[in-house]
Amino acid sequence: MQRDLNFYEENREIGKQVRNHSYKQVMNNESTGIQCNVIQKILQGHPEGITDLEICNITGFSRSSVTARRNEIPDMVAVGIAKITCDGEADRLNTLWSIDSSSSSK
Repeated sequence: MQRDLNFYEENREIGKQVRNHSYKQVMNNESTGIQCNVIQKILQGHPEGITDLEICNITGFSRSSVTARRNEIPDMVAVGIAKITCDGEADRLNTLWSIDSSSSSK
């Protein structure tokens, strides 16, 4: 049993190295900057806030891409909660995101 635990600990470090390498590849990919710019323009056009899911619907980007690119945009703030209702399914709450215009004007 101890051997299995050591094997896991050794391979966890390999996993971190792979993750870091993958992240660097994504950040150096020119389409990443394009996605970030597109999402930033959408957010600027929705000062009342917009959900990641709505951005996905507008852009066709995956939700993980939208979330990652949104997190890279300076002055990002949560401005509210949107309740999404589905026919016959439980309602879901989603965060409304916007860019803090008071910080952008400084």
